[in-house]
Amino acid sequence: MLTPALPKASALSSGERQTMNRFEVKYLVPTRSVPELLEEFAPYTKPDAHSPEWGYTISSVYWDTPDFQFFWEKVEGVKYRRKLRFRRYGTSTDVFVEIKQREDRTLQKRRLRWPLEQVIAAFGDGASRVNWALVEGDPVATEAALMIERLRLAPRMAIRYRRRALFGQFDPELRITFDGRIQYHPTDFSLARPFEEGRYVIDPRVTVLEFKYDHRAPIWLTKAICRRGLKIVRMSKYCSAVDQYYYGGQNT
Repeated sequence: MLTPALPKASALSSGERQTMNRFEVKYLVPTRSVPELLEEFAPYTKPDAHSPEWGYTISSVYWDTPDFQFFWEKVEGVKYRRKLRFRRYGTSTDVFVEIKQREDRTLQKRRLRWPLEQVIAAFGDGASRVNWALVEGDPVATEAALMIERLRLAPRMAIRYRRRALFGQFDPELRITFDGRIQYHPTDFSLARPFEEGRYVIDPRVTVLEFKYDHRAPIWLTKAICRRGLKIVRMSKYCSAVDQYYYGGQNT
């Protein structure tokens, strides 16, 4: 485990905190249709500048209470809820600590970006261990630490998948993602060495298409959705994985 001596968190996280309010809508599409959709969206979008043409891997560790409070709040449709996850993109040496807060259909995400070693030193790697000397002074880190201690949070599920990402050409607030080969692991929560093979959350022949925007979807996108007859799904990768592994898929 990497545990180098680090200065206080606030010194390393300056300028790396981000808060956003977003709408997110998801659809399930056949994986074979992804190239066709990319071509259809091309006149109105541009590729994520940080993404290779074939996409990139996302590895996330989700935290929850001993009785899976966050999972059940989602299943029961609680209008106001929060969740905590740690996320790593590809082989990046940085990790995002994210607190997602939803009120009805509006999402607020507070996150910070720290070096992997700092996250491990502050929160452990695949464990629940808060080093208050490293999190004090950063509001996002402090909120995450308080959630962990007050709610007795611990890593409960690891999720890994491939993503293709686009941004709006004329609507800079618009983000479109295609998430495929979504897998989970119920016990391997390491951020330093994310699991490589797990169980599929959904059939790999199906891809999650998601649109994220601040106010309203552009007209061209609304028309494309209507033409294809796509239906919104209330799908959570984390909740689907927990439901499959612990509850036999009876709740999602």
